[in-house]
Amino acid sequence: MYQAFYKLEGKPFQLTPDSAMLFPSKAHKRAMAYLLYGLEQGEGFVMITGAVGTGKTLLIQKLLEELAHRDVAMASIASANLGGEDILPAVASAFDLSYEGRSKEALLQDLKQHLITLRDRHAQALLVVDEAQTLTPAALEMLRILSNLEVKGRALLQIFLVGQTELRSLIINNRMEQLRQRVIASHRLEPMGEEESLAYIMHRLHAVGWNHDPQLAPEIFDSVYHASSGIPRRINLIMDRLLLHGFLEELHDLDQTVLTIVLDEIRDEMPDMPLTLEAPALPDNPGPTDCPAPFGEERHVATLASDVSNIFLQLMRETIRIRKAMRVQQSMASTTDDTVTDDASHLSSTTSEDHDK
Repeated sequence: MYQAFYKLEGKPFQLTPDSAMLFPSKAHKRAMAYLLYGLEQGEGFVMITGAVGTGKTLLIQKLLEELAHRDVAMASIASANLGGEDILPAVASAFDLSYEGRSKEALLQDLKQHLITLRDRHAQALLVVDEAQTLTPAALEMLRILSNLEVKGRALLQIFLVGQTELRSLIINNRMEQLRQRVIASHRLEPMGEEESLAYIMHRLHAVGWNHDPQLAPEIFDSVYHASSGIPRRINLIMDRLLLHGFLEELHDLDQTVLTIVLDEIRDEMPDMPLTLEAPALPDNPGPTDCPAPFGEERHVATLASDVSNIFLQLMRETIRIRKAMRVQQSMASTTDDTVTDDASHLSSTTSEDHDK
């Protein structure tokens, strides 16, 4: 609608994920690095989590493009509250295998044989599970069993779990220690900062041939960042509505006043809903009033597991700090040794000259 008015080649802020519009933020670069690292390992789980609208689906689309020319047989499922009895048929269907009327044992054998066939063809088997936070513990346990399938010590299937932040809590609170030990890489997508949010908007505009029409006042970028909290989908929603408003009012200069009108309209339409149009995510470590646990022991174990993870992370950071300090000391010691050697050589030369005199 507004594309022709502003002479744009496409819609810069559409809500539907489009890999061609992916902005290479630091978070997405790091997440992609984890995915590719995990792929090289060829076993276990890689887990990518993030709040609603942080670009997880877009990341998976980009991964598909990266793997297009590799010998990777990739299957994907978008889970929707799949249980222990549902997950095997879903995986079989994703790999184009027949599943109707097959028992659990038969499906496991079918999947294993298919994975062996792929291995014999030198193709790596990868399963991507999107919206993994909706899986039941029984379904996650079945995926763990699938990840254990191996021939001659080599895993037959690798699994990427992609989901909202509740996925971490689901694994911790259900004491799924065996699955946690199979996670070889994990990354959490965070919202963008203020500078990256600005770069994201400009990246999207330039991708569709924007030539400073409409002209955007500098203060708009700061306001969009604060209204969106740096979450890409929120930015898209606000900017799309801003351009639409500009078109309807035939404006070629958009400033803070116009943006305020747009933000007020969005809030008036759904006053009780956040800009994501989604319910807020549950916290990773819910407190007693947030999510009461039926068994005190499970809560205690989950808390201990979280504390251990935090301590381990602190130890890793301290180890890195100590190693850096040791390298600096070694470098300084090496420099000191070189200076002492030079001074000794100079002293020896001077003494020899004095003796000759």
